[in-house]
Amino acid sequence: MAAIPETSDQWRHGSGFLVRTDGQLFLVTVAHLGDYELAPRSEWSLWSKEIFLADTIDVDTDDGLPTRIASFELFIEGHKGKRVPKFRYVLRPERPGTIADIILLPVQPEDLVVQKYSSFDLPQDKGPHQAGAVVTQLGRRNDFPALSVTQHRSTQQAGPLRFMKPEGQEGDSGGPVLSATGLLLGMNVGSHKQLLDEAMLMSPEAIESVSKAARGVATDWPHFGSQVSPHPIHRYFH
Repeated sequence: MAAIPETSDQWRHGSGFLVRTDGQLFLVTVAHLGDYELAPRSEWSLWSKEIFLADTIDVDTDDGLPTRIASFELFIEGHKGKRVPKFRYVLRPERPGTIADIILLPVQPEDLVVQKYSSFDLPQDKGPHQAGAVVTQLGRRNDFPALSVTQHRSTQQAGPLRFMKPEGQEGDSGGPVLSATGLLLGMNVGSHKQLLDEAMLMSPEAIESVSKAARGVATDWPHFGSQVSPHPIHRYFH
């Protein structure tokens, strides 16, 4: 996945995947692909207008932008031209004006991305957290848009987050992490200020919660315990 921020002429890239839950299909990715901030803002005018799926980078053009396979508008026009998100998101009450670093964009069965890629069915394809288990990260790293497959080891979970070692790399954000049997263990979002040598994941429970959110409010958002602070920070570019 890629996007061109409103405040920059440089495109950003990351990863994404499909989830089906309660009969609805969603494209799942990180919020900081649309708003490249450490804490993505709920000021929608600062976001990219769209994100897009790319297969190759067109090196023959002056701008060097990826060739778009499919585009996904993030907003519709509301009252007085204000942007209204098409995606599901969760506001962060402990940090006003920001959202959790995950968005779910509804897609249709006839969309190219649905025909091209398979999806995870939740909760059936949700994998349990097992500390010490070997897990697989799928992402789009520096050789974007080539798919990278890397092995990690699961460590701990806290609230909506799960963790694994080692940390990820550029382009992993938005990519799924799988168990040995192909179950979904989470989505890579970056690293945490308390655990800088580990990769931070949004858990399947968090993904399910966002899918049910209305106007940024999710009644079943997982709560943090005392082990890890709810203030993540991204150390690397995606």
